[in-house]
Amino acid sequence: MTIKKTIIIASFALAILGACAENKQEKTDSTKSETTQEAASDIKKTTEIDEAEKRRLDSIQQIKEHGHAH
Repeated sequence: MTIKKTIIIASFALAILGACAENKQEKTDSTKSETTQEAASDIKKTTEIDEAEKRRLDSIQQIKEHGHAH
């Protein structure tokens, strides 16, 4: 009788621990996706700034070369 009881208790303990491990993993995945989205938006902002800077520098170069920008 004690062996059956031990096996049942061990089964419940494993089931409970397994359920806790799954929740932790799901939380980590959602955090990673939020971080990825933030990184993507930061890269997009940086790219937009770089493009604006390139246009400005190109205009300055055109003005220096022939007096006006196109």
